[in-house]
Amino acid sequence: MNDRRPAHRPSRRITEEAAGWYLDMRENPGARTRERFLAWLRRSPQHVAEYLAIAQLHGDMRAVAAMDGTPLDELRALAATEPNVVPLRRDQGTEPRDVSARRARRHHPGRWAAAASILLLGAMAWFLGRPSTDTPGVRYAAAPDGIRTVTLADDTRIQLSPGSIVDVRFDDRSRRIELVSGDASFDIGKDATRPMQVDAGGQRIEDIGTVFDVSRHSGDIEVSVISGRVAISNPAAPWLDRARLRLTGRGWPAERIAEIGGGETARVSTEGRLIGRGKADVATVATWLPAEIRFHDSRVADVARRFNAYTATPLSVDDPVLAEKRISGAFHARDPEAFVSYLGSLPQVRVLREPKRIRFTSARGNRRL
Repeated sequence: MNDRRPAHRPSRRITEEAAGWYLDMRENPGARTRERFLAWLRRSPQHVAEYLAIAQLHGDMRAVAAMDGTPLDELRALAATEPNVVPLRRDQGTEPRDVSARRARRHHPGRWAAAASILLLGAMAWFLGRPSTDTPGVRYAAAPDGIRTVTLADDTRIQLSPGSIVDVRFDDRSRRIELVSGDASFDIGKDATRPMQVDAGGQRIEDIGTVFDVSRHSGDIEVSVISGRVAISNPAAPWLDRARLRLTGRGWPAERIAEIGGGETARVSTEGRLIGRGKADVATVATWLPAEIRFHDSRVADVARRFNAYTATPLSVDDPVLAEKRISGAFHARDPEAFVSYLGSLPQVRVLREPKRIRFTSARGNRRL
């Protein structure tokens, strides 16, 4: 006799409620709505499971981030009561599950997606209880009445407007810079093994090989690309990102807002919405930068790079001997052609104009200049 019973399924009501909350939490809800949502989550582990299953179905990690306000110990407690979750530690209980729970596991593999999400959430709570292993940051600040230039160990060059502040964190896996306040111009050093991320407010700017400026005032951020391309994203809630990084070595994938290239600008609101996009007038970007570039006994490569903050066609010194040559002088910062003409007048220097850059090489190999 076959006495198999229909395995447990979440009620239609719970599924509909979870779908409703999923839609509500995508609309930048107010504090009262968030409180009601978190109260609904705390009511049952099935509520947590259904909400995560719907978010996972849509590949929407930002929806999971909406649970950021729920105390982690409460989520771990809910996860521990979910039949499909294997206890993470012995103190979470080792009593056998009931027969119906075992049947639900056996007959409903489709529910494993939600179960995996609950397991991950419980693991997050446990891992976040451990001491942080984040690399300590280094803070750089410009004086209220002056511009500060910082060159990092990876050859990244940052120029800070008066009073601006950045925090820098580098480790073996990534390079992270946070614009705490003000305006900054970034010329990112190339390191294919460690991606560069610049955070400003709640948004993340990922370098795709470029020179760009970020302005953070009154909550909104504005990104202007001088050359190359950047991606602007909404990262997951910090606790989610840290937890997955500890669990898997990779953070949560960010929600892409926009990707912009040289000569483009984008403005993003504090809520992570794209509120403006258009052409950037390179001549008026970062007007706080010096109007004149003065240098004394400086490397040609270093001087050329200083002009890259002002021109959509970056200068590249490819010849190693020319790159090390020492020069002195002064040029108007927004007239890179004068500097190009100067370098082109040096003996044995060849100027190659390409669509996306201007290159300087030796006319006859690496001979002494």
